[in-house]
Formats: sequence, C-alpha cells, structure tokens
Amino acid sequence: MDGVTWMADVFDTYCATFARGLDVEELVRGLGGDPARILPAVSDGDAFTLAMDEGPVARLGTCAGWAFALEHWSAEGMDRATLRRVSAGTEAVVLLDSGTPPKWFLYARDGEVVADFEPGVEAAQMGGADPASLVPALHAAGLLHADGTTVPDTDPSPLILGMTEQAFGLSLPREPLEHGVLPAVVLTRS
Repeated sequence: MDGVTWMADVFDTYCATFARGLDVEELVRGLGGDPARILPAVSDGDAFTLAMDEGPVARLGTCAGWAFALEHWSAEGMDRATLRRVSAGTEAVVLLDSGTPPKWFLYARDGEVVADFEPGVEAAQMGGADPASLVPALHAAGLLHADGTTVPDTDPSPLILGMTEQAFGLSLPREPLEHGVLPAVVLTRS
C-alpha cells in the first residue's frame, strides 16, 4: 500500500474524500454525483480538461477498504451536508490542501461530524461532536503537545497525512493517480 503521505510531495492542491466500506458508486451518490456518468479511464490531464470545461471532477477508486474521490480543482467533499450524507452508516475522512490556507481535516461517523479542524490549531479550537477522540493520534503524529497546544514551527501537511494514514489506514494508489488512469466523474448535481 502506498499510504497518503506522498500526496504532500506530489500534489499542489487536493480534496480527498474517503468512505469506509462503500463502493465507488455509493460514494459518488453521496457526493451528489450520478454513478451513470462515471467515466471508466481518466488521466490527471484529462481530469483537468474536464474540470475546466464541465465543473468539479473527482477521480475515483477503492483502496485499503475505503472508497475515495480525489479532486484537484474543487472541494465538493468539504461540504458538511455532503459529508454527513457520505458518512451515513459508515465513516468518512476529508483532507483538504488548497495550496494556500485553508488546509483542513474532517472526520464524520454515522452522519455526524466528529472532528473538524485546520491542522496547526490547538485541541481546544477543534470543532465537531468529539474532536478530543483524535487528540491522542494528533499528539502521536507530532501535531500537538500532550497538553493540547500546537507544536510550533512545523509544516502540518505531512504530519496530518501521516496521522490519517496511521489512525484510519488510509491509502491511495500513487502510480495510477500520478501517471495512469482511473474512473472519474463530473460532480454536477443531477
């Protein structure tokens, strides 16, 4: 498995949505897309062209028991209502790096946002129904001190990716995302 930490070195921007145990079609429906419009083989360059011509595009797949949707030029997965829908009956993680602030992390379970924060904030500033549940993982990743205060002068992107890889077992297939083709969908509401 490739994990997800490599994304910080490869992609300038991304919004990655993961849903445990769903298939690609279920994830697309949760994101508000139409599974009948899934294109079978789309390269990164083709996804860019589609995004410029037709709207938000997500490249799709499954890896390590999670369905994923990777957007580079949009952030449909960040919408809280969408996240609640995607996580209904399961759990979902969204990672956002827009290239400039904001960078964001969302975790939802059974339709409820559990943790919602910008990496680099203190534990007391995190949102969601139970953000404290992630504090041990954030501490282990080097993002927070034991008292919940932020670790200064650290780039949170690789650390938050490492934390999600460890805490949730997330992984993305690097080779097809960088150089190959994957299914993709335009995420216009049907």
